[in-house]
Amino acid sequence: MIFVQDVDELVNAAELVEDIAAALRARKQVLPRRALEFGGVWFAPMAAYVEGMGIGAKLVGIYPRAQPPVKALAALIDAETGEPLVLADGTRLTAWRTAAASALAARLLGTSPEVLGVIGAGLQAEYHIRVFRELFKPPRVLVYSRSRAKELAARLGAEAAGLEEALKADVVIAATNSREPVVRGSELRRGALVISVGAPRPVRELDDVVKARAKCAVVDSPEAPEETDDAMGVELALLEDLVVGKAVCRRGDVMLYKSVGYAPFDVAALYHLYKRVRGQLVSSSHH
Repeated sequence: MIFVQDVDELVNAAELVEDIAAALRARKQVLPRRALEFGGVWFAPMAAYVEGMGIGAKLVGIYPRAQPPVKALAALIDAETGEPLVLADGTRLTAWRTAAASALAARLLGTSPEVLGVIGAGLQAEYHIRVFRELFKPPRVLVYSRSRAKELAARLGAEAAGLEEALKADVVIAATNSREPVVRGSELRRGALVISVGAPRPVRELDDVVKARAKCAVVDSPEAPEETDDAMGVELALLEDLVVGKAVCRRGDVMLYKSVGYAPFDVAALYHLYKRVRGQLVSSSHH
């Protein structure tokens, strides 16, 4: 079994997007998610079988008093032999796979941002910037956060900005734990794509105007409407159906993708790590 502690060293963002698309096209089974909730903590096992990739299981929790608040451990198991193939730090892997799935949604919705606006300055915000910058190369990246925008912007070579300015971007990514809507629909430019990667209830990132303008939301998981108010009151289309060309999202004058997390993304990300490590082992054995 391979233990991957430094996930960042291995991941190739463009290849990870393709692996997630492949997982969404493949035959699969997904275990329904059931969470434990106690003392403000949300904890859930996420598991899925994806044909050709294996069985993936992730233990993930949201710990409001911790930094970062989302922490996870993930494992890939051979679906035929039961052999554990990879054990990985699921915290950064979750950040990579969530951002890669958002990039896949953005690509399928036909957007290529000139200006990327990011609300939040935590792990998800950072990895969305890293992935979107690599895939779309936006000339400007704006970061708004009440406390840590300057630090993150300086580290990633982005610009710290006000909320209004970030909301005027072509693609607006909200990655917060806010219980009050941070994306105000009245501020969005026509044709903008909003990507919300907020946590489950009681987190609420989108106001009703966003949803009214979008009319339809692309969601990563069939469980999204049960888990978040951000997916309520709009027509829904699954990212999976978009990948295979089945879904039609009759959208309004803005586009919306809501992510709550989907176990096949974890399987794809673990399989991605497994391929990358095996590739490195093969190339080093040839030297």
